[in-house]
Amino acid sequence: MRTPWSSAPQRVRALTLLCTLAAVSCGPLEEGGALLDPDSLGKSKDPVVYGTDNRTDVYAHADATLRARAQQATVALMNPSDFNATNPSNVTFNAQNLGTAYNLCATERFRSDLTPAFCSGTLIDDDLVLTAGHCITSSSACTNTRFVFNFYRTSATAMQTVTTADIFSCQSIVVRQQAVVNGQNLDYAILRLDRAATPRFTPAPIRPGNSALPVGTGVTVIGSGSGIPFKIDSGGTVRDARAGTLDYFIATTDTFGGNSGSGVYENSGYTVAGILVRGETDYVSSGSCSIVNVCTETGCRGEDVTYVRPAVAAYCAVAGSQRLCGTTEPPPPPANSLPYTATNTNSAQQNTVKKVVALTAGQKITLGTCGLTGAAFTGDTYLRLFGPSATEVSANDDACGGRGSSLAFTASTSGNYEIRAGCYSSGSCSGTVVWEIVNGTPPPPPTGGTYDYSASNTNSAQQNTVNQSVTLAAGQSITLGTCGLTGATSTGDTYLRLYSPAAAQVAANDDACGGTGSNLSFTATTAGTYQIRGGCYSNTSCSGKVAWTIQ
Repeated sequence: MRTPWSSAPQRVRALTLLCTLAAVSCGPLEEGGALLDPDSLGKSKDPVVYGTDNRTDVYAHADATLRARAQQATVALMNPSDFNATNPSNVTFNAQNLGTAYNLCATERFRSDLTPAFCSGTLIDDDLVLTAGHCITSSSACTNTRFVFNFYRTSATAMQTVTTADIFSCQSIVVRQQAVVNGQNLDYAILRLDRAATPRFTPAPIRPGNSALPVGTGVTVIGSGSGIPFKIDSGGTVRDARAGTLDYFIATTDTFGGNSGSGVYENSGYTVAGILVRGETDYVSSGSCSIVNVCTETGCRGEDVTYVRPAVAAYCAVAGSQRLCGTTEPPPPPANSLPYTATNTNSAQQNTVKKVVALTAGQKITLGTCGLTGAAFTGDTYLRLFGPSATEVSANDDACGGRGSSLAFTASTSGNYEIRAGCYSSGSCSGTVVWEIVNGTPPPPPTGGTYDYSASNTNSAQQNTVNQSVTLAAGQSITLGTCGLTGATSTGDTYLRLYSPAAAQVAANDDACGGTGSNLSFTATTAGTYQIRGGCYSNTSCSGKVAWTIQ
């Protein structure tokens, strides 16, 4: 599977995950499921995914612990339309079989298995499921998703009975990420169920610590590849640990679209080490039908597995769990933080969530839904910062290598500034804005001066002007005028122009302050001596006092 996989009838993948048929790649794998072919249950044959196809039905797998992980901790993600619960004691499934859904050749395994699942997941606490971030992308997707336990075969010809007690709804997305954040390419979600799944089912243990899995480590994937009932593949190994980033590792698991979100276990203790998210194309054409994509153990790109620790760390930063975090108490929010949920904000220009913070001149504020401890986001956030005069002073859409937001601003004026948190365009999002304020060196007090002039027939300050030289450093701003500044006066219709050290005009103004006075501002990009030229509109006569401030 090659991209995040998920889709009911389009989820099979043998090499890696596949979202569409043939050689089309689907991006990071999102595994979903389909039912197995009774004629091939528990068997493995070539050609297969990486080397030998190690996918095995739950009932046929030799390891009792792995069978228990499949029976007690694995879920298939489905839409409500994918099953029929008319008889609550015997739920049936509405889906094509694998052979039909993917136009598989007669030689392929599991062709008669149904394909109702679009992703997979793992129970990791009483009411928490771990899956891929691309499997559940919004609160509406959460609302429309069902988590189905007991979706596995008990023999070559029978399925485990599924009742409505085995089906759970998605109450909320607790944490989710599908982006590059601080150099880590992450794809995970932890979802809260509508009720506790324990003691009916048993959560899988999480791998402790945050170390990389050594290359060559054996790993097992359990999930609904291509949407079919749970299969166990315990023949994978770690190819690339990515120890430098600890975001995901690459393995040779025999997985398909629909396996996205599957728990990936290390084979020494069978703890959850990661979440299957991306991989190779699942099926390729073979004449008029399709077959499983075949790679050698060292061939193709491998399957990407997000390390479990970033997901657990993100969860423990906002919620409590004795199993996952060592405490049932959620951590206190950062002192300077703003949790929010928003929708239809027109890129944070309406319907925003606001927070006022006081800044003194020279203080620097850094704020974001990413990049700061405690900051978090789901969706595409957008932040804006407004100054004391209600004018925007800074804004950011995408930051931290993804769809979070981060900005920094140094106040030149003391007063109340307003953070406005929203979402890109008209979308929905949520997050926690965190900010830090650092004291800096306040800007020096403004300097300035005045000069008097009287002029006539200046052709709008282009001849016969009265001039004054001022020195500016690069970055300094000058405001000058015959009105709007202390000491400035005007009689008649004044006209002011400002020229650079190269004698090029950089700013000009005729009428300002609601009358015939003049006022302009300019920020120097080049240091040097600038020249103020005072004159009158057209060929009239005027007089006044030009005042200026430099800051």
